[in-house]
Amino acid sequence: MNFNKLNVIIPYNNVFILINICLIWMERDIAKILLDVNAVTLRPKEPFTYTSGIRSPIYCDNRLLMSYPEQREVVLKAFLEKLKDKKFDLLAGTATAGIPWCSWIAKELNKPMIYVRDKTKEHGKGNAIEGKIEKGQRVVVIEDLISTGGSSVSVVEEIRGRLKEL
Repeated sequence: MNFNKLNVIIPYNNVFILINICLIWMERDIAKILLDVNAVTLRPKEPFTYTSGIRSPIYCDNRLLMSYPEQREVVLKAFLEKLKDKKFDLLAGTATAGIPWCSWIAKELNKPMIYVRDKTKEHGKGNAIEGKIEKGQRVVVIEDLISTGGSSVSVVEEIRGRLKEL
């Protein structure tokens, strides 16, 4: 299996965004897995609305892969292959669907991880970032799905803001 076209890593001011799974460049085997587990839904008469506001007749629910260990392993190996030559200190999962992928990758690579909420908590410590992040760390952001990239950029901006505070 060739994993070179599966993920795209976008460098953005010392933070890298790793985009996974449901892209135009999707690997054939992973596309088949997504279809086999019914992660892809077509609804042309009643389009889905994405977080970005885009309306689409196609919805890809990558969270379903959490329930399929063998299929999930194929995607995890693709992530690991893409990250093998990258230099980074910390993984950051996007809330919520990026968190399990980030956890599995962090475990395999024995790397620390954080996750970034889509908005600051209104209780407790009021954190937007959970976990320890230190000044100078190079971070890879793990995202499960992307349409415009807006959510990933927001996560990067949150991390950059936190790093400036340290």
